[in-house]
Amino acid sequence: FKLIFAAILGGAFSYVTKNNSESESNYAMIDMAMISVLATSLVGLTVQLPNDFRGFAVGAAIFTVLHVTNSIIKLEDLTYRLQILFTSIIGIIVGVGYILQAALLCFVLFMILNNSVSLLNAFRDDAKEGSDLISRENN
Repeated sequence: FKLIFAAILGGAFSYVTKNNSESESNYAMIDMAMISVLATSLVGLTVQLPNDFRGFAVGAAIFTVLHVTNSIIKLEDLTYRLQILFTSIIGIIVGVGYILQAALLCFVLFMILNNSVSLLNAFRDDAKEGSDLISRENN
């Protein structure tokens, strides 16, 4: 059950990059879905251990997922690396059992990535208008 949600959320999160070609976009979607499923399966398995070993095992699983993910994507550009890391974090959150929170994180990251250019332009315009007002007041 969790694996299905992890694959859906991982694939949906990879859908935010629309500047790649169609074949590269499909491979990215499959890659991110598989990383999310890997993270969910490792963390979901360790959550089921008895209470005596659960804390250490979950910590080791989270470290393993992040280390494997980081070692796979060392040569990629920063935006793609961040997307892969957040996909693994979404998989970790689903593996712990917080599916709604993972979907909310996926939505927030989707909105940030799709609107980052317009947000930065709005901040630049506000800063430019503020500096123009200050320069007019000084004259």
